[in-house]
Amino acid sequence: MKIGLLAAIALAILTCSKAVQGTTIQIDLGTTGTLSSDTKVAFSDLNGTGLVGQNLSVNFVFTNPEFVRLFSVTSGFSASLTLQTSSSSFVGFLSGTGYLTDNLGNALEPPETLGSASSSTGSMTVSLFPQVSRPIDFYGVHYDLTFPTNPAVVTGGQFRLLSDTGPFGIGPGVAKDIVPDTGNTAILLGLGLVGISLCIRCVHSNRRTDH
Repeated sequence: MKIGLLAAIALAILTCSKAVQGTTIQIDLGTTGTLSSDTKVAFSDLNGTGLVGQNLSVNFVFTNPEFVRLFSVTSGFSASLTLQTSSSSFVGFLSGTGYLTDNLGNALEPPETLGSASSSTGSMTVSLFPQVSRPIDFYGVHYDLTFPTNPAVVTGGQFRLLSDTGPFGIGPGVAKDIVPDTGNTAILLGLGLVGISLCIRCVHSNRRTDH
């Protein structure tokens, strides 16, 4: 009885330790010095993970010396994690919080509640919508996840960066910032209207002189 109790305690300690330490996954974003609005990277590091209602911390770290730069023009940005399972039907929802990290792994923002979706094909997705000021560089994404309970296991994963409006940069070698052109457009429009107004006045003035 005592041996069984000790074994159970030891297992619980190991489980908690794994949840605290978490899993680190290296992500290669591809060619640096480029702009993108949709970047997808497949990974297999979580393959075989069971869905037993556990908590798991996952750190996605970009391979050196890569980073992502969110410009002033970058809006509607999300960092998503999708896990495919061995099931071909609904398995439940992933949930949790997440945040962007700097080059030392420190949080760049308070933890944000993740958006969550689940498919009838056995996949689960969580999405982080960071509220950080821009421009800003981040070197990874941290997720604190809670898994559903289901007999299925993870068979594949995808990390995705998506921007609905305006690109993001994959550094190094990208511009310091890209700003929305609404201000310049307004200025040019204003100058154009002034020019048209002056032309109209000149035409009217010339007509009066002719008479």
